[in-house]
Amino acid sequence: MATAPDDELAESLVHLFREMDGLFSTVSREAGLTPQQAQLLCHAQHTRPSFTELAALLHCDKTNITGLVDRLQRRDLLTRRPDPHDRRITRVHLTPEGETLTTAFQQSVNAAVATRFTAWPAARRATLTQALTGATSALRGD
Repeated sequence: MATAPDDELAESLVHLFREMDGLFSTVSREAGLTPQQAQLLCHAQHTRPSFTELAALLHCDKTNITGLVDRLQRRDLLTRRPDPHDRRITRVHLTPEGETLTTAFQQSVNAAVATRFTAWPAARRATLTQALTGATSALRGD
């Protein structure tokens, strides 16, 4: 059974999510992307995800991924390539234009977050970063 501090923790995390989601949505629209398109590009920047992996990462159905990839491919932001080890799997790769847009998007998100925490001393920001990293791991079940 959840205790009052547990309820407070959950509520605080939900509020944090809402604020970050709003910030992420605003920055993605400014970049000419939907929030899901921005998330997909960010995931594809560091890995070469399959459609199944993207569906899991974006918490949506695999059929949604096809439409997202189609729209981003039409904008020349990514390509589809067969997996070199299993031709049945298609992987998403950023194009140079996609890499440029994704990097600019991430820098804009970073700047928007940094702006909101400029009044915090470095030690407090470092403590928050450590706590949020741990919280992310706990929520993933790591």
